[in-house]
Amino acid sequence: MMDDKQQLYFDSLAEIAEALGHSFDNPISISLLCLTLGITNEEKGEIFVAFNQVLRQNEFDKLSVPLFRKQLEDIIPSAKGFDDIVVIALIKAFARNLIAELVPFARTL
Repeated sequence: MMDDKQQLYFDSLAEIAEALGHSFDNPISISLLCLTLGITNEEKGEIFVAFNQVLRQNEFDKLSVPLFRKQLEDIIPSAKGFDDIVVIALIKAFARNLIAELVPFARTL
């Protein structure tokens, strides 16, 4: 749980990001998205590795949201309750911020 000062920091970042167009459809910041979803920094790192594995183990035309969802759910069991738009937002955010090789697939979403 955040204290009042931490909440103000989070809210200010969220407000700035929203003014820049940050949303589930257009995630600008992977870290802000993770904060919003309750994903820890450690889990973020695990997702990074898992998404890279999906890319290495599958041809481009075999990539799908369910492949990424499966990896996400293995790391964060509560992700089973995430709507597809949330999983897609994570794919797009990782593509935009951390995994350049993911960009071509993210552009199809």
